[in-house]
Amino acid sequence: MALIKDGKLADDLYVTLADDVDLPVDCQAVIISAERWLTEGAAIAKQSDQVGVLLQPGQSPDLIADDLDKISVVAVNFPVFSDGRGFSHARRLRENFGYAGEIRATGHLIRDQYLFLHRCGFNAIEVADEAMAKQWQVAMDEFSMFYQNTVDDRMPLMRARHPNMDSAETGQ
Repeated sequence: MALIKDGKLADDLYVTLADDVDLPVDCQAVIISAERWLTEGAAIAKQSDQVGVLLQPGQSPDLIADDLDKISVVAVNFPVFSDGRGFSHARRLRENFGYAGEIRATGHLIRDQYLFLHRCGFNAIEVADEAMAKQWQVAMDEFSMFYQNTVDDRMPLMRARHPNMDSAETGQ
C-alpha cells in the first residue's frame, strides 16, 4: 500500500488497528475506528503520540466533531468506489468544522477520483497498487479548469471569466 500525501509519495507512519487488537507498546501513530475512539479514545491518546480515526460511509463526521483538536488524521473509508458519501464527509470536515489536519481516503478508490478527492478536502490517499502510485499523481493535473467552488484554492471558471462578479451573481 502506498500513501500519497500532499501530492507526493510519503511514508505512512500510522498503523491501522482493528477493534479487537491491543495498542502496541511502542506504537506512536495509530488509526482506530470511530466506535473505538468514542469508548477508548482518551486512554489511547495518552499512550500514542498521534491518533487517527477511521470513519465509515454511514458515520457522520458529527461523531468526532467535538474531538477534532485531539485527532491528527481522519481516515474515510470507501468500501466501493461508487459510494460518494466520503466526499461529503471531507467537505464537512473542512468547511463546517474547520479541520486542518490530514484527511485520508482509504479503501476501494480509482485513479479518476484522485483530483476530486483533493478538491473536496482530502490531502492523503492510500493507493492499493503501489506500482500505479505515480499514475495517480499524474491524475492531479489532468484538468485545469473547474465550474464548482470547493475547498481547494482553484478559481472556478465563471469567476475567472468574470472577476468583478460577486458570489451571488455567479452562484459560487
